[in-house]
Amino acid sequence: MKPYDRLDRHALVMAIWTPSAFVAATLLHRGLSSGGDWWIFSGFAVIIAAFVAHIIANAVLGKGFTTGERALGIVAFAAALLALLLAVLVGPPGLGARIFLPVGLGLISLVVAVVAYLVIAFGARGAFEQFDVVRDNNLRPASRLPHRGGRR
Repeated sequence: MKPYDRLDRHALVMAIWTPSAFVAATLLHRGLSSGGDWWIFSGFAVIIAAFVAHIIANAVLGKGFTTGERALGIVAFAAALLALLLAVLVGPPGLGARIFLPVGLGLISLVVAVVAYLVIAFGARGAFEQFDVVRDNNLRPASRLPHRGGRR
């Protein structure tokens, strides 16, 4: 591995996400301020397109998502979900009813895209194994044995 490969990958990922995030934020702002559901849907479509481009970049470079990228994605999703719930609960009257459905569907579409990626990349069982932190943190050699199902 060359010393600049990691920097090159980071630059490529930033070149994907920076303009995409700007366009998505602009579309989402337009949809939230003027009430157009299609603006909100197109903002989420840009986010999903950037996610697909990131997957393609990872495949071309033979890498996967880094721990920092996964953590950033989870924190960003949690912040968006929290912002939606706070807007619905404490926002001006009528705001929650106007934005809950399109933003909620957009957030659900992000979850569907991530689950589809995991199932396609790792298979159904492998997708669940990506979340098996108990096995990953257990340093005993026996924890690396495949599970054969039940006692004999």
